[in-house]
Amino acid sequence: MIAQILKPNYCFVYGTLMAPEVLTTLIDRVPDNHVPAFLPPEYSRHPVIGQVYPGVIARDDKIKNQQISSDDPCFLEKWNDIKSSCVSGVLLSGLNDRELKVLDWFEDVDYTRTTIPLLICKDDILEKIDADVYIWSAGEELLSLDSHWDYDVFLTEKLSDYLKSTVAPCRTECDRRFHV
Repeated sequence: MIAQILKPNYCFVYGTLMAPEVLTTLIDRVPDNHVPAFLPPEYSRHPVIGQVYPGVIARDDKIKNQQISSDDPCFLEKWNDIKSSCVSGVLLSGLNDRELKVLDWFEDVDYTRTTIPLLICKDDILEKIDADVYIWSAGEELLSLDSHWDYDVFLTEKLSDYLKSTVAPCRTECDRRFHV
């Protein structure tokens, strides 16, 4: 008999899904996670206009060309200088297929789940790991490109209403649709 070894389902979250309350409402638990985790410098996070959540997009070529690539052999040496310009978030691990289905439903058609090599810091060592990331795909015109999204503001000023108005109804609809 041949045993099949499954790769863990890693998912990098960078917005409202970083909040344990959002994850617990959606999937009934907070998966194992690793902080800090970062998208490579080729990506940026911006608020969605009129919403409390952000979207991540690939930076335009002009910005990309000014940044060092995570594939550059000198990247590790320059990491401390550039990490503040990288999108930070949480790397979730051990998600099952049902949980990923719920997250896909929650992220809706405005995002595309894409596998991207992330950067994680473990014991002062920088490692790359492939993970799924929800990339904004609804158009840059819907993002406030001159602004940054603030997780702390979301937690203190927006989370409670967001749980009631968006997350809980989404969970109810997921339960109905997926019989979970």
